[in-house]
Amino acid sequence: MGAKEDLAKFKKILDRELKKYLDLKVREAAKVSPHAKELMDHIYDLTLRGGKRIRAALLFYSYVAHGGKNKKEALLAAMSMEMAETYLLIHDDIMDNDNLRRGGTTIHESYRLIAEDRFKGKTNSSSFGSSLGILAGDIACGMSNEILAERNFKSEFVKRALLEMNRIYIIEGYGQALDILSEIREDVIIDDVIKVHEMKTVPYTFDGPIKIGAILAGADDKKVKALEKYSYPLGTAFQIQDDILGMFGSEEKLGKPVTSDLKEGKKTLLILDALENCTEKQRETILLYLGNKRVSLRGLEIVRKIIIQTGSLEKSKKMADDLVKRSYKSMQGMKLNKEGKDFLLRIADYMVKREY
Repeated sequence: MGAKEDLAKFKKILDRELKKYLDLKVREAAKVSPHAKELMDHIYDLTLRGGKRIRAALLFYSYVAHGGKNKKEALLAAMSMEMAETYLLIHDDIMDNDNLRRGGTTIHESYRLIAEDRFKGKTNSSSFGSSLGILAGDIACGMSNEILAERNFKSEFVKRALLEMNRIYIIEGYGQALDILSEIREDVIIDDVIKVHEMKTVPYTFDGPIKIGAILAGADDKKVKALEKYSYPLGTAFQIQDDILGMFGSEEKLGKPVTSDLKEGKKTLLILDALENCTEKQRETILLYLGNKRVSLRGLEIVRKIIIQTGSLEKSKKMADDLVKRSYKSMQGMKLNKEGKDFLLRIADYMVKREY
C-alpha cells in the first residue's frame, strides 16, 4: 500500500471522529444563539469539506513509531492538527483575499455575502466578512488546543504537546508576516523564501505534528529534536511542490483559483529563479503579471512558459527531490517501530509526486 492509499484509509477513520466532535460543537453553539451556531456551521463545513489529513496522519503515525500503544487516544489527538489547519486556512484566506477554498466559498466571503443579503446598507460587507472570518479562525484555534488538553495521556505529555502546538502558532505568525512582507519587498532572495517555508509551512505541516505524536508517546527531548532531520527537508520539499502546483496545477484539483499565487505577487523559488535567468523582455513580462490583481489565465500561461524556458521548473523539482531524499535517508537511520516508520517513509516519497 502506498502513502496515497494510507492517507485515504486514515482520512475515512479520522473524519468519522471529526464529525462526532464537530457535531457536539454545533450543538453547544446552538445553546449560545442561532448566530453562534451559524458560525460553527461554517467551521464544520470547511473542516469536513476536504483536506488530505496529512498533518493528522503524521501525528498519529509518529505516535505509533515512537512506541505509543493507545491508538484511540492518538487518533483523537490527531484531530487537533485538523482544527489547527482550519484556523490557519481561514486567516490565510482573509489575508490573501481568496474567495475559494477546498472547492467551496471561503468563510469570510460567505459572511460578506450574508452581509449584503441581510444587512445591506447597515455595514461594510467586506469588513463584516473579514471580522466574522477572523472569529471563526480563533474558535478553531481554541478547539485545536481543547482537543489536546482533553486527551487521556500522562499530564506531563499533554503539557509538552500543548506547548509544542502553541510554539507552532507563534512561529507560524512570524512566517506569515515575512511572507506578506515578501510580496511587496523588492530585495527578496531565495534564502528569504526558504526561511518563510521553514517558518510558515514546516512547523504546522510536518515538524509540529511529528513532534506532538512523539511527545504523546513519551519520547524524550533528544529524540524529539532528532526528528527535525526528517521534518525540515520534507516540509520544505512539500512547500516547493505546493508552489509548483500553485503555478502549474488546475483549479479542480487545487480547490482554489490557479491565478491566486500570481495575483498575490508570491515570490516563489520558481519566480525568483526565472527572474534571475530570463531575458530583459521576459523579466518585464513576469513583473507585469506578478501581483497584478487582474491577471487572466492567458497571463498565467505566459508566465508558466517563461518559467519552463528558463529551466526554473526543473530546478525547483530537483531541489524538492533532493530534499525528500535527505529526509528519507534520515528516517531510515532512526530506530522506530516499523508500522509508524514505514508510513513516515512512504509519505516522504509521496510529497513530490502528489498532484494537489
